[in-house]
Amino acid sequence: MQNIKLFCLICLSTILFSCTLLNISATDNNVIVGSNSNEEPVKFESVVKTSQESIVLLAISPLEDPTVDTSQNGVCSGAIVDEQGHVITNYHCVHNQKSILLYYYDRKDWGEYKVEVVGKDPLADLALLKILDSDKKLTPLKFAKNTEKIGVGTDVFALGHPMSMAWSVTKGIISSNNRYARHPYIYALQTDAAINKGNSGGPLMNMQGEIVGINALIISKISENAGIGLAIRGDVVESSYKSMLKTGTVSRPAVGIQIMSLGHPRQRKLVLKKFPNFNPDHIPNVSGMFVSDATDKDLPKGIDKYDTIIGINGELFNDGVKFSNLLENYKVGEKITLTLIRKGRYKLVDVVLKEFPVDVEKLYPTIQKILPQKKKSE
Repeated sequence: MQNIKLFCLICLSTILFSCTLLNISATDNNVIVGSNSNEEPVKFESVVKTSQESIVLLAISPLEDPTVDTSQNGVCSGAIVDEQGHVITNYHCVHNQKSILLYYYDRKDWGEYKVEVVGKDPLADLALLKILDSDKKLTPLKFAKNTEKIGVGTDVFALGHPMSMAWSVTKGIISSNNRYARHPYIYALQTDAAINKGNSGGPLMNMQGEIVGINALIISKISENAGIGLAIRGDVVESSYKSMLKTGTVSRPAVGIQIMSLGHPRQRKLVLKKFPNFNPDHIPNVSGMFVSDATDKDLPKGIDKYDTIIGINGELFNDGVKFSNLLENYKVGEKITLTLIRKGRYKLVDVVLKEFPVDVEKLYPTIQKILPQKKKSE
């Protein structure tokens, strides 16, 4: 009998404890705990409301007069990042656009404002705009710290204008913090927060209302949200913003070579297929980057075609991503020492880093629409 009573007490305690947990979970969905444990909890809707004041709508057109053919007009998003009126958005939003008009969230101010493109970073798909002729007091968004360490599963939300549905909010989590957009230099966050056309250039934010990324891409076979969105990671965006603010552009280092990875047997077969006259015995049995050609007319002095590069300043790598990650630590004009293998022999070669070449038209091909010809009146 005593055992039965003890069992009932344990069950009752478990139920009460579970109910308490359920109550806490329900409450947690409605609040955001501050970064400091002494801070008061803040409601999510309050964070959204405050953040919306820093999001702008960009009406874009490749025509100087957008009213000539409204079918070519588009909408993008942007985030105010300083009190001087600078706005971060995607480069693809402003590329070849002749008309860019900006609108604030402020319902008392539905006026349209002109902007100037003052910075371009096409490799990262980022651009910096400056609002003109506006004396409005601005509330900029802050960049979150250490976004390179943001955890998978972290709650985030996107603010923007998907499908021209102005100032929409979608919520999700970080699905991966280790993706790339267009190049291994450009780190991206993967999220399941719904991102569609019109979200481009808008921020992906943490629950404190800080920028963790700038929404840039969706991966879908139907050109609409499929639960996989990519945002340029916050640390990349902040670094790009500072550079564009200072120089109007972003410079990244390059060796000046075209490379192919040798990290997998399948990749080795691809190299031999592309270069059938190359002696397969000269491909080392190690991972590295096979030099297939130069990016310019000539290879850097000391590097030959078909060399295999395996290290930078004594640090070894085994694929193109690691190669790019190591190069990131250096600046254009700096000298580095490459470890390479040529015909079975190890060599050390000093090279001066060049600026990474970006083929803008290849990254962003222009699709021109031909306006229908008006029939001549008879």
